[in-house]
Amino acid sequence: MNNRTVIIDDHALFNDGLALILKESDCFEVVAQVYDSRQAMYTCQRMVPDLILVDYNMPHLNGLEVVAQLKTLLPKPRIVIISMYAEKKELNLFTAANVDGYLAKTIPSTELIASLQKIMAGDRILSVGHQQKASTVNDFFALKHQLTKREFEIVLGLKDGKTTEQIAQGLGLSYLTVETHRKNINAKLKLTSKQAFYDFLQSL
Repeated sequence: MNNRTVIIDDHALFNDGLALILKESDCFEVVAQVYDSRQAMYTCQRMVPDLILVDYNMPHLNGLEVVAQLKTLLPKPRIVIISMYAEKKELNLFTAANVDGYLAKTIPSTELIASLQKIMAGDRILSVGHQQKASTVNDFFALKHQLTKREFEIVLGLKDGKTTEQIAQGLGLSYLTVETHRKNINAKLKLTSKQAFYDFLQSL
């Protein structure tokens, strides 16, 4: 039996690519693709899907706002968030929203289908592709803040509780070079005090 599926994602390339992957399987029938989150509720009411895949970061209504609307649907569909965001804060939000699953956008297609099949069978999956997610989020973080590879290595070292001396030794750099990198990192992150920097590290 094919599970009637609606995809809600404002990125057309990903939305269309995901639709192709699902259409090639024998288990999922894509009955609608939504590119504007404001149309999500209307489309799902009209199509009565068994499964809804929702992006987290969207303009107008974000994924959690869409999920709150979709929770009122009858009959109750399975709702899965598919996103590149995988930090503890987001995972806690997804869990609190009581979604049926969270899958990383980096997940291989075969694992995606297998995970969705498990969710349709009643499982709740919130941790698939964790290592891939962490790598993706780290890359996104570095790109977002325009950190060089070396600067990001230093951020990770500081997050692990290493001193400047330990980081310098581990990376084969001088103490002064690491300190210069730290000043550049603070400037890029717009952090004006040591406490602000350490508070930031705790949020990673």
